[in-house]
Amino acid sequence: MAQDLFKEDILENAITQKQLERKERRETLRTKREEQEKRQAEAAARAKKRRKFMLLVIAVVIIAGFVFGRAVYRISELKKEKAQAEARLEELQEKLSQLEDELTRVTSDEYIEQQARTHLRMIYPGETVYIVVPPEENSGN
Repeated sequence: MAQDLFKEDILENAITQKQLERKERRETLRTKREEQEKRQAEAAARAKKRRKFMLLVIAVVIIAGFVFGRAVYRISELKKEKAQAEARLEELQEKLSQLEDELTRVTSDEYIEQQARTHLRMIYPGETVYIVVPPEENSGN
């Protein structure tokens, strides 16, 4: 009987030991599962932060590209305007040069005398003016 009790105690201890081992295994598995879920949640949070950061970077790049593109376009437009203004300036300088030449010519004494003789029919004292009538006007009378 003592032996039976001793066997029962051993069996109870073995069963209790097995139950404790199972409980520990379950606890270990639960702990591992919780740690894995925690790591997955952290990984998901990092991925979410990474996506937000990438969206921010993409937005900044798009805005910078737009601003840079507008600046490049504006510079090219200004270069065209500059070229047109330079061409216009060249034309105006040429016109100014022609007008200065004409001014020099029309303010000369020879030109003034020629205009006075041809348009105003002026003469120097002692000169005689002859007016030649074309033959067409003469034949009509």
